[in-house]
Amino acid sequence: MAFQILFGEKASTKFAAFFDTERELDEVSAELRRVSGLQNTQLWVVPPHDAGYERKLEPETQGVVRTAVRSHLVLGAIGLVAGVLIWGVLYLMGLPAIVSSPFYSAAAVIAFSTVAGLLLGGLVTARPDHQIVIQAVGSATAQGRWSLVAHPRNEEQCKAVEAVLQAAAVENVRSI
Repeated sequence: MAFQILFGEKASTKFAAFFDTERELDEVSAELRRVSGLQNTQLWVVPPHDAGYERKLEPETQGVVRTAVRSHLVLGAIGLVAGVLIWGVLYLMGLPAIVSSPFYSAAAVIAFSTVAGLLLGGLVTARPDHQIVIQAVGSATAQGRWSLVAHPRNEEQCKAVEAVLQAAAVENVRSI
């Protein structure tokens, strides 16, 4: 996937499954390892009332930093190029405001589009899709339930995790 260049994390998708007993969790965890090839570092168990569960949901702190840098650089550059192209089209169309002051109009259009790209980079870094998983695990933990968090690293692992969780008929959530 082309958008993966924006992410510095090895596992950008997260799954969380919720269980009433540790035994159920262990069965599904073993099946995930067998079917999907997930390693121990890709599966995290969050016991009931775990105060430090957040670290298990975002274990790749260095990857988050790389995501921040990459997404801002790539999307900022795309915004810059888009600004140049937009200004060029507007100039060729002969819009009076653009043609009468080409340098100021170019600076404004390019600056706004570059800032828009940088803002998108910030949105990618914030990963609002992860909030769904984080909130669900927080709720389950507070309710005294067990959570299993999977961090698949590729599309094949994502499909395998999804299939195992569906076959086990357990409550689960997924980020993008």
